[in-house]
Amino acid sequence: MTDEQRQRILVLCTMSGMGKGGVPVFNEQISTALAARGHDVTLLTVDPVNEGHEGIALHTVRPPEGDVEGRIWLEQQCATLNPTTFGLPDPNQQPFDLIVGHSRFSGPAAVAIRDNWYTEARVAHFLHTSPERLPYVKYSNNLEKAQNKAARDSGIERAVMSRADVVVGVGPLLTEEAKRLAASNQQVPSSHELVPGTKIEPLVQRAQQHDGPLQLLGLGRADDELKGFRDAARAVRLLNDKGVAVHFTVRGVPPDDVPKLQQELSQLSGGNVTVLPFSTDKGAIRNDIRQADALIMPSKHEGFGLVATEALGHGVPVLVNEDSGAARFLRDANRIPPEMGAPCVVPEPANPTHRIKAWANSIEQLKEQLPQRTEDAARLREVLKSYSWEHAATSLAQASATAPAPATDPSAAQSARATVQGPQGTVTLTSGPQEQQPTQQGTTTTQTQTQTQTTTQTTTTQNPIAKAAALTSRSGSTTSPTQGAGNTTSNPVAPARPQVPQPPKPQGPSR
Repeated sequence: MTDEQRQRILVLCTMSGMGKGGVPVFNEQISTALAARGHDVTLLTVDPVNEGHEGIALHTVRPPEGDVEGRIWLEQQCATLNPTTFGLPDPNQQPFDLIVGHSRFSGPAAVAIRDNWYTEARVAHFLHTSPERLPYVKYSNNLEKAQNKAARDSGIERAVMSRADVVVGVGPLLTEEAKRLAASNQQVPSSHELVPGTKIEPLVQRAQQHDGPLQLLGLGRADDELKGFRDAARAVRLLNDKGVAVHFTVRGVPPDDVPKLQQELSQLSGGNVTVLPFSTDKGAIRNDIRQADALIMPSKHEGFGLVATEALGHGVPVLVNEDSGAARFLRDANRIPPEMGAPCVVPEPANPTHRIKAWANSIEQLKEQLPQRTEDAARLREVLKSYSWEHAATSLAQASATAPAPATDPSAAQSARATVQGPQGTVTLTSGPQEQQPTQQGTTTTQTQTQTQTTTQTTTTQNPIAKAAALTSRSGSTTSPTQGAGNTTSNPVAPARPQVPQPPKPQGPSR
């Protein structure tokens, strides 16, 4: 990567790393991948980072006072204190090209530090969950609470989007949601659909003859009703009662709560569940996945669902809920061969009382077709070699650097630019104006497609799908996904951003 292509990136997140939730895990992966691609990456958090994060300059704000929530504290610090207080570079030097925030957790802090201090940087705002859909699923028995939370969270997201340069959806489901939320503002930023990266592991080898129960695995907050593990346990009981042997292992509950959840899920499943404590040991999680016949993600709603592609990175079959970003990705015929992706998706019935039966039917079908489904998972693993974390980082850097100024005309929602991540980190234009082209001498032009959506679909299907379709069941390469990690990223001169009213800039540090 040349100096012209290298970007100086500041990432904000309340916490980062494994064992702290989905967003912190995502943040570590995308930040590390950006650094691996040659960008200068700085991370600002509330909680100190203890491990990992290779190649990243780490900084923290001063510890929160009292019971202030981390995301609120981060925004306050970024809005009122000179960033040099946290060890960040002098704002007078304008040292950053891009600032990254994550949903309502650090998005407000990202626009605050840009608006008040690093005024020449662009802001990329990630959407990780649906702020309107999720509360109604999570609080289905408390309509008032769901309404209040949906209004509050969506209001925060819209406010940040009105000040961002590009909104980034984690997968197709959340990209549509991000575009819909942003469209309600007078200033509408570009949008980009990013595919979370998959780490390709050695292919799991299975015997063709399968003896004993089908071994299912569930990973996640097992005590969270939203994750659907209780429904899965009931489905396991239905199957065992009819003579279909299935065992369900669940990992993801505090150690002290294991006995209680073990008793509850055992009663629901007829004694066919094992509950394991939450673990930050990557080796233990990897071993869980490799010992399972399949991983299931029975969440009632999931913005994406990183556990699904994590399992497929090992060549382990998956079942995911239809109401998830992973399902949308696996059903995207422009990315995934339909005969391999579609069987991974469990339909969400219109009547919630039919949900348990739907999962039982899909699990039984998986057991009956296990040899073929295992072959398909191995082929899906090949496709996902074109969707590594470094590929995701490549697309993020390019989509952010080349986005035109946010649309402000009367038809802003229709005229705003939209791009999607293709294989190998390519960025494809689907609507709106073309990207701003690089102006520096000697900058390598990226392979961004600017065709219409119809042409885009044809182009995308010619690489990983054709490759996967030609593979035999067990002869896939184990080449690292970081090899040939995508196109170089141009860093064009940023177009002028429409000015929005700004609060008075603080006059230096205050305590």
